[in-house]
Amino acid sequence: MSDSKLLRKVQLTGGSTYVVSVPKDWARKLGIKPGDYLKVIPQPDMSLLIVPEQHKTEKEGLSEASINASDAEAPDYIAREVIACYLVGCDIIRLKFGRKAAEYRAYVKDIMRRKLVGVETIEESADYIVIRCLLGYTEFPIREALNRMHTMALSMHRDAIMALKSGDLSLAKDVVQRDDEIDRLYFFVVRQLNMAVGNRFVAESIGLSSSRDCLDYRLVAKSIERIADHATRIAQKIPVIERTNTDYIIALISEMSNASNNICQIAMESLNELSTKKANQAITKIAEVAELEKEIIEQILQAKLDTGTTIGLRLILESIRRTAEYGTDIAEVAINLARK
Repeated sequence: MSDSKLLRKVQLTGGSTYVVSVPKDWARKLGIKPGDYLKVIPQPDMSLLIVPEQHKTEKEGLSEASINASDAEAPDYIAREVIACYLVGCDIIRLKFGRKAAEYRAYVKDIMRRKLVGVETIEESADYIVIRCLLGYTEFPIREALNRMHTMALSMHRDAIMALKSGDLSLAKDVVQRDDEIDRLYFFVVRQLNMAVGNRFVAESIGLSSSRDCLDYRLVAKSIERIADHATRIAQKIPVIERTNTDYIIALISEMSNASNNICQIAMESLNELSTKKANQAITKIAEVAELEKEIIEQILQAKLDTGTTIGLRLILESIRRTAEYGTDIAEVAINLARK
């Protein structure tokens, strides 16, 4: 088709049916024949999405990428390239290793297991592997993935504070390990959204009303991923906290954590319901968290704790405040989406 903006005249047939012809070159490329059915899907912007009835987006035209890892200076260089290929929607990734093939191959397979959803090795030799993404985008709608991420991230945050209160280092370690599962879901969500940006059929299949929403949901996914990161940081600081003269301070930190979690919970509800009222409630509550942080800092300074404990508690406070701020970011996205 030499001209992508072809005009078609609307015709009336049978006295009650409007008919518009489709470009012949377009029909031939897709193998459409007389008598075939086309899906006509109205879009929010008043345009129409036309999709062949037998169009199998996920099974035809698999995209591939090749990575020559023979000159890689470190295994994490290769891992970043594999993740990048995954995020842009590649279905098959071929890797060729050179030196340290066994070490690099093992590292990449570990990253696949810990960080990527639906990825498996389908072919392998001493210096070569082929990776395939087997999970289709329609099998895990975007909102379901985000809600699961959010539930897990807040659970990590609550358990990190519980570990702080009890001094349970085993629970703190468990929180840190759970961050991998959040990363797996985050990368999968980003992959879905990247595929949906230029394809309205994909956007509709993963539960979005428009590909314009992809940026908003990308911001939500990143906010949730950062909430999980801060839960991990809280857990990592617990071993340096001395238990002497800190009970009252830790009780206040727990109160601040509850306020922060409440903001995130209301923000996610506002996103699911597209409720501007709940979104504004979440944003307003950030002042409560700021006041608690100020009070706790004063208590820490008055307690004259050792340097390691003081620094550790201050960093935990920062992570709790940042968690609340990421909650308000989600609320702002909810307001944006509600007005579209």
